[in-house]
Order: sequence, then C-alpha cells, then structure tokens
Amino acid sequence: MILTRRPQGAAAMISVGLACLTAGIVAQRFLHPTSDLGQSLVAGLTGILFGLSIALNVGGMAATKSRPRGGN
Repeated sequence: MILTRRPQGAAAMISVGLACLTAGIVAQRFLHPTSDLGQSLVAGLTGILFGLSIALNVGGMAATKSRPRGGN
C-alpha cells in the first residue's frame, strides 16, 4: 500500500505539520472568493490544514519524546 511508505521520522512529521500551518494561514489570508460556497470551502480547507498541523506537530513531539537517546 502507499501508506506504508510514508516518512517515519519525528522531524519529518514536524516539518509537514509546519508546512500545513503555513498553507492554512496563507489560504485564510489571501483566498477571498465572492460566493458563499467559495468562502465555506476556504474556511473548511483552512480548518483541515490547521487540524493536520496540530495532529502532526503533537505526533512529532510525542515521537521525539519516546525515541531512545544516544549512549551518553
């Protein structure tokens, strides 16, 4: 399956989470459609991107905490 080949590192999760946060902020600030449907779609897209950002950042931090440390 395609889902088994996703990046497993905590740093990759945090990077993707920050990219989702950036895309959500850009969508919220610069996309202003005139119709009600367009405004609803932009609001939904922004909410999905913010939710993904929160989930990925928290997951990345949890993976960083549970990772074993070096030999020092």
